[in-house]
Amino acid sequence: MSPPRTTHNRVEYLEDFTAHEWCNALLSDPSVTHISKRQIPENREGISNTFFTCTLFTDGALRAFLSLYKPGKGHRREAGEEVFTGNALLHEVLTISNPEAEARRQNAKEEKTYDADDPDAPEAMILVSLGGEVDGGVRRLHGGVTATLLDQVMGTLISNVYQHTCATADLNVKYKQAVATPCILLVRAKLVKEKGRWIETKGWVEDGHGNVFAEGSGSFVMSKVGGGGAKI
Repeated sequence: MSPPRTTHNRVEYLEDFTAHEWCNALLSDPSVTHISKRQIPENREGISNTFFTCTLFTDGALRAFLSLYKPGKGHRREAGEEVFTGNALLHEVLTISNPEAEARRQNAKEEKTYDADDPDAPEAMILVSLGGEVDGGVRRLHGGVTATLLDQVMGTLISNVYQHTCATADLNVKYKQAVATPCILLVRAKLVKEKGRWIETKGWVEDGHGNVFAEGSGSFVMSKVGGGGAKI
């Protein structure tokens, strides 16, 4: 069976993931309540994040992409519930369920810290299948791609937790091991601190066997929620 093609004739090679037991275990984990696919809309005017939805979306670059979210705090997917819950948060206009409460939280500017080592804390994850067209050295993933994946998963975490958009203010990456391509990577992010619109996060790039290739920290400024609408 040939892989599914998008409206722009691009292929998501999801079999790159399902060929690995560790990927299957992650995809079937009931604590992962949202698993989202990449999508390219018919009308691209005004669409953001074309780097992921267009530039990197080739057979030899970012071959497959899935966004996963663990809300933590005991939340679990029900048995038999649909695994794929929608399109990945790459370009959608997000709707805050309670904008008044979010505006109050932002304006209060109360500092709150999180334990990034807590296994039951909210966590965003990205599964990616990468080919050889994103190399720096020969059969070695370009470090800029590693940083981009960390930036993406951290921003996605904030979008999932706060149902709102953000902009990167600071990103630091520590490279620990070279990444050989082609490869399947798991990119993860957790919250570290919040204070109003300022959110700090921590992230990791790893494989499914406990090897960490890079870790990063990021600071983000959320769009302002208030009487004048959302703005950075």
